[in-house]
Amino acid sequence: MTMYAPSKQGADFGTKSAMAPAVSPARAQSLPAAKPAPASAQRPANAARTVLVVDDNRDYRELVKHLLMVNHYTVLEAGNGQEAMEVINRQVPDLVLVDFNMPKMNGYELIQEIRSNYETRKLRIIMFTGATNRAQLRTLNMDITDFLEKPVSNAKLLDSIYRAFGSVPQQAPHRPEPKPEPRPEPKQESVELPEEVELEPPSLAIERFEKASALPAAAAPAQPEEPLPQEELPPEPVQVELPTEARQPEPVAEPESGPELIAQPEPPAPAPEPEPEAEGVDMDAMLGEDNAELEMLESGGFGKDEPQDNQGLENLSHDSPLIQRVNKILMAAVEMRASDIHIEPFENRVVVRVRVDGVLRLLTTLPISIHQRLTARIKIMSSLVITERRLPQDGQFRVVIRGNKIEFRVSTVPCIKGEKIVMRVLGQSKLNSDLSKLTLSPREHTCVEGALKSSNGLILVTGPTGSGKTTTLYTMINVLNKPDVNIMTAEDPVEYEVPNVNQVKILSSIGLTFESTLRAFLRQDPDIMLVGEIRDMETAEIAIKASITGHLVFSTLHTNSAPGTIIRLTHMGVAPYLVAASVKLVVAQRLVRTLCPHCRGKGGVTEDDKKFLTEEEIASLKIVYHPVGCHSCNGGFSGRRAVFEVMPVESTAMRQMITTSNDVDKLNALAVSEGMTSLRQSVLDAVRQGQTSLSEAFKIMMG
Repeated sequence: MTMYAPSKQGADFGTKSAMAPAVSPARAQSLPAAKPAPASAQRPANAARTVLVVDDNRDYRELVKHLLMVNHYTVLEAGNGQEAMEVINRQVPDLVLVDFNMPKMNGYELIQEIRSNYETRKLRIIMFTGATNRAQLRTLNMDITDFLEKPVSNAKLLDSIYRAFGSVPQQAPHRPEPKPEPRPEPKQESVELPEEVELEPPSLAIERFEKASALPAAAAPAQPEEPLPQEELPPEPVQVELPTEARQPEPVAEPESGPELIAQPEPPAPAPEPEPEAEGVDMDAMLGEDNAELEMLESGGFGKDEPQDNQGLENLSHDSPLIQRVNKILMAAVEMRASDIHIEPFENRVVVRVRVDGVLRLLTTLPISIHQRLTARIKIMSSLVITERRLPQDGQFRVVIRGNKIEFRVSTVPCIKGEKIVMRVLGQSKLNSDLSKLTLSPREHTCVEGALKSSNGLILVTGPTGSGKTTTLYTMINVLNKPDVNIMTAEDPVEYEVPNVNQVKILSSIGLTFESTLRAFLRQDPDIMLVGEIRDMETAEIAIKASITGHLVFSTLHTNSAPGTIIRLTHMGVAPYLVAASVKLVVAQRLVRTLCPHCRGKGGVTEDDKKFLTEEEIASLKIVYHPVGCHSCNGGFSGRRAVFEVMPVESTAMRQMITTSNDVDKLNALAVSEGMTSLRQSVLDAVRQGQTSLSEAFKIMMG
């Protein structure tokens, strides 16, 4: 039986190194003295090779560095993508070994930056990544030399590096391992090897060689001694196995308090085209951008990065040009108080528009050449599949802008020129502390205040999407938010985070629906419940039954008027007597743009406008104002206000009408006779007060 002793090199690094057969002293004396190998044989090609190792695991980097250095490579190190770009700016290596998941700039983003730079676009790259990411990355044609999945053996890593340089290993793969220079040993004793040695911590565990791991050490067959070759052989590459990192899914890292929105940009786009001349709002001027930045974005060039400040998107001066561009679009939208951001690809440009005060405005235009990278950045921020461009996707992400948490709901749709992205901006509005902020009339204020004093019942707020229903509901919740009540909400999504309120985000994909959440709420001893939307009969029945059994329930519906809400509930299948017994108040509302007080112009009702007004309405509108436009407004308008139609269900006649009739016109007439102001009259009152224009009023009146 041949006796084995641990290799000195392996022992120095605490590794399970390959074992070399021991040679007796007599045998050693008979061997010719080993001569040093010629320099050309020892370092034929590796001496001029420089390898950059990019990994956020310092222990892993050190092991890879040692493995490469003993094989005569020059090694550079970086802990993340940003540090790697600094190193590349100083010295371009011959090969980059890059990990996938890293903070600040991940491996995918680093490769995109390298490939987009003319000087480094041909740089050899080997990526450490998992099987899932490898399958996605192969489809992106990133020109990556090889993909290695951790843990990777030292032999496999060295072989991949040899192939990257287009060379072959210094000896044939199956040549017997040369014997080390014999050393005198005091006595020949068998060294019994354990089958497996556990090292701590697990993240630094070193694997055996692939050859040694084929069989357990104890079961390794005896190898007969062979005469040592007389010719001089070049030294074997020293083998150091790399550690097994903790296995975990490889989702995209979440943003670190705002700007660190780690993304995976798309593959390099076609040759950059000249940027089309921007129209509309000059975002560069608004945010102090330099036009050279966009040129840098197209070419992929950038300056040296400095340490990152993670306070918010406003601290973005050290990010890559693509990240800066996306961040500035988000910041511009928030500064303009936009409700939506539209990114639309066309033939030779990308149009970015924002919806401000209900109207879309052009924000900027971008070259079509960066569209794929732009969409990839937003997709990875939203945890979407960056390689799926054929199907719509939905996601969301949250960032910090000037200390405020802003959430963006993202929707993608495949169009003929590329994917269109729409982002809904949530959480930038401030909650109203009391009802006086809602621009209610004195009668409407009294009706709402009376309904909020009830201990049970159903309060409904209706209107189309974007009409301010959630703001109204949360203003009411804020009034009732006291330490002695238990408030629970079910929303999709959660637009406002309210202290001392238990908020549940609906996730229909896993079965967390409004219906199931409401059933759970009833076992949570609630005093007040808020249901984001009544969408079906089951949710409507649970909400109504909860309001009858002693809970105050708030919810929304998509209807055009307050009386129409009652009819909608009965059409959904709820018994009319349950509707009459549970509903306390219905509020229908719309948002209209308000005129700028600095530049509004005085005028009268035109002949065209009179076609849509009654004689009484024309007589009451003696003076009307119209938008003009100035430096402090948006085309003559500044902000929006709500107009309401408040219908309390209090009288016996009203309840009797709900129980016996499904005629919305009769119900509307009864409500008006009891003092309700219709939406039409409310918006005309705003026109008479000079708060909005007739053109804005007609949008409500004709709806």
